Amino acid sequence: MSDDEMRMPQERDAEDSQADALKARDRALDELAQANDQLMAKNHALAAALTRASQELTKAKSQLGQFAQPPLNFATMVALESCTTDDFGVQHASAEVLSGARRLIVPVATTLNASRLKPGDTVLLNENMVLVARRDADQLGAVRQVKQVFADGRILVADAGGSSQVIRQAGASLDTAVEPGDRVLVDPACRFALDVLAPEEHADLVLEEVPDVTFDDIGGLDEQIGRIRDAVQLPFQHRELYRRYHLSAPKGILLYGPPGNGKTMIAKAVAHALAEGTDAGSGVFLSVKGPELLNKYVGESERLIRLIFRRARERAQDGRPVIVFIDEMDSLLRTRGSGVSSDVETTIVPQFLAELDGVERLDNVMVIGASNRVDMIDPAVLRPGRLDVKIRIDRPREAQACQIVRHYLTDDLPFEPGVDTAALVGVLVHDLFAHGEHRHVADVLDDSGVWSPLYLGDVVSGAMLKNIVDRAKTRAVKASIETGADVALTVEMLAGAVDGEFRETRDAVLDADPAQWSRINGIAGGRVVRIRPAAGYTAGYDADTEGAAAHGA
Repeated sequence: MSDDEMRMPQERDAEDSQADALKARDRALDELAQANDQLMAKNHALAAALTRASQELTKAKSQLGQFAQPPLNFATMVALESCTTDDFGVQHASAEVLSGARRLIVPVATTLNASRLKPGDTVLLNENMVLVARRDADQLGAVRQVKQVFADGRILVADAGGSSQVIRQAGASLDTAVEPGDRVLVDPACRFALDVLAPEEHADLVLEEVPDVTFDDIGGLDEQIGRIRDAVQLPFQHRELYRRYHLSAPKGILLYGPPGNGKTMIAKAVAHALAEGTDAGSGVFLSVKGPELLNKYVGESERLIRLIFRRARERAQDGRPVIVFIDEMDSLLRTRGSGVSSDVETTIVPQFLAELDGVERLDNVMVIGASNRVDMIDPAVLRPGRLDVKIRIDRPREAQACQIVRHYLTDDLPFEPGVDTAALVGVLVHDLFAHGEHRHVADVLDDSGVWSPLYLGDVVSGAMLKNIVDRAKTRAVKASIETGADVALTVEMLAGAVDGEFRETRDAVLDADPAQWSRINGIAGGRVVRIRPAAGYTAGYDADTEGAAAHGA
């Protein structure tokens, strides 16, 4: 074998070894590159973590700096004490402020324009008691009522308890004229009136409307309606004739009598008639809830009375008739010194009388009062010149009861064929006013020792008659639902309704206080001292009897 042939395997081995070395080097380089990439990634993550930590540290330092700032104190600006500017244009100012109960004179920061500071403003004081910022006047605070306005601009105000204090106007109230009776917002130190609040409307005490009730809706009171037409409608509908004969419209009318007989309906019908029959435009009906005018705070009830009459005068300025209707007048204008209440009427009654016939004219305004207890109203209210016309609305008798029931049993209701509605009404009313044991409610004893029988007809009212008809209609509706067809109203249904009303009335009378019940309802002149059940009375309400009568129809 030649030397060349012997060298070829050796060279091939060397080349293979060199190739293996190169591959090993490449693998090492790859591993180093991967390790480098991993180290770079870790470095980037560490750098990001350091950045976040730095940001959190900066945020913590900022919060710490904020927490370390001293607090600012709120105060109320009273007046600018001094304000000058030096040769370099630097402001030197001081102001009088109220901080809680402390009255201070403090410097004003040079960064704040002292000329913008006004009495009543809310200002901020730093830890060195330097005025550094201004805020608008506070919109929240205590409310006071103005009692008097002085010539120099000061005002006398009072709180709900009646305590008085003298303050000055400031802030938004400077642009508003303040009058006695207004409500103002005061600062925490109660030295400034910051704002004048809108007047209270008391919509829950006074309902302003034109009712839709007419005189045609009222039955059995023709005489009373005629009297009230003469007293109320004539003065407004015939003004020229009244001037010619030097007559004035009555200032007030009192409707009195047992409850449930149409006093409130008459007042509404009057308002409706005036609204339709005047040339000056629609009339206004102010319905006053008498008991809700009573207020535990001294002077508040009187203020509400002034508010009501002021509203009435405003509505009547253009010649429109205004009716001020006071229901349950005895609860508001009770006899002074009677001792049956807390004697708040000692101030309420004079205020009402001052509004009714005081110095201020009350043109085109008429007061109509309704009461079940005229004996409890102060005599000064009832004298001529105040409540000039007094009309008793008494219980209906048989003829009037027929007119009332006819209003509710109309010809368009479902009746049996051939039924005479007028005859049906007559049977119902005759049964109701019967003086038999089946309508014997109870026996009453007056203060002279005389027992008298009390029948259902003796305590009947317009409201009771309507309730009786409604009972019968309800039975007819239930029967119509059960049968799927209109069920006619019958004599038996109406008789069952009268029976049900009789039982309820009997139980109510026997449970009532005799003296109070007789005074309110006008029974035996209000002199009843005892009530006893009629013979054969059984306590409880027998609904089955009424139901059987209705279904038997």
